[in-house]
Amino acid sequence: MGIKGLTKLLVDNAPKAKKEQKFKSYFSRKIVIDAGMSIYQFFSVVGRSGTEMLTNKAGEITKLDAD
Repeated sequence: MGIKGLTKLLVDNAPKAKKEQKFKSYFSRKIVIDAGMSIYQFFSVVGRSGTEMLTNKAGEITKLDAD
C-alpha cells in the first residue's frame, strides 16, 4: 500500500536512496513486490458489472484503504 509522500521525502533528504536500474541488474537476485493493491483492484472488477461491489462471505462490502 505504501506511504504517501515517501518517495519525495527520500529524494529530498537522501538523494542516493533512489536510483534507476536496468532490468538485467535484477537477474539472479531475489526481489519483493508489494502487489496487494493491484490484486485487490483486479478482483474488485473481475466478474462484476455496473456498480456491483466486492463483498466478503458475509455479504459485507470490502474496502482497501490507500490513505
